[in-house]
Amino acid sequence: MADNGIDRLTVRRNDLRLKIIVYAVSIAVALITLYPFILLLTDFTGFKLTNPEHVLKVLPKRWTQLVKFFKTRNIRGFINSVIVAVSSTVLNIYFSALTAHAITSYKWKLRKVFSNFILALMMIPTVVATGGFIQLVYKFHLTSSLSVLILPAIATPMSVVFMRLYLEATFPQAIMDSARIDGASEFRIFNQIVLPIMKPAIATQALFAFVSSWNDVFLPLVLLLEENKKTLPVILILNYSLLIQTHSRRHTAGQR
Repeated sequence: MADNGIDRLTVRRNDLRLKIIVYAVSIAVALITLYPFILLLTDFTGFKLTNPEHVLKVLPKRWTQLVKFFKTRNIRGFINSVIVAVSSTVLNIYFSALTAHAITSYKWKLRKVFSNFILALMMIPTVVATGGFIQLVYKFHLTSSLSVLILPAIATPMSVVFMRLYLEATFPQAIMDSARIDGASEFRIFNQIVLPIMKPAIATQALFAFVSSWNDVFLPLVLLLEENKKTLPVILILNYSLLIQTHSRRHTAGQR
């Protein structure tokens, strides 16, 4: 009995040490991750530990600059980026989950071939795939529509493979059989049973899809020719390049 008590005490101590290490590492990683955002916030507000009153001087100027920023064409680019990022993320997640569900839950001919084909698509570089897509967009004169950035994200190979692996590990086939016995249609089973089970995978892929779509510069820069269709990253790059050109011209004129 005494030995069992000592063993339990040792286990509790080890668990406590492990928890302390895990919490310490997690807090450190969180602080490292949040540090750039803290710098951004302090720079915007002008907050300083040595002089907190500096905020009252800097914050009105920053607010004026922010309002001025959104009064220009940047607000149009911001709206375009929101439309593209949100729409492409929703379509990507839904149809990737639907494709993964079809591969995992149903038995049909060429299922393995189709699954291996999706794996093979992951090995194709994005630049190689976008070459033909750019030619197709210009051929059908679709350079004035945001849909050229939204529709290609319907089902990406990476999202399909990730969700398929998640379903294979977590989704019980007996649930589908029970739902069919109760008279549920296949789309109802997918929307009301499969999707809720896939919430962790959906959240993960939604994060990656949204950030990737929001930060994309190459395709919007090449495909969107109209000024009011450009996304925010493209507009910021064009503004920065224009600023550099203006500065270089002034510097050259000053040397003359």
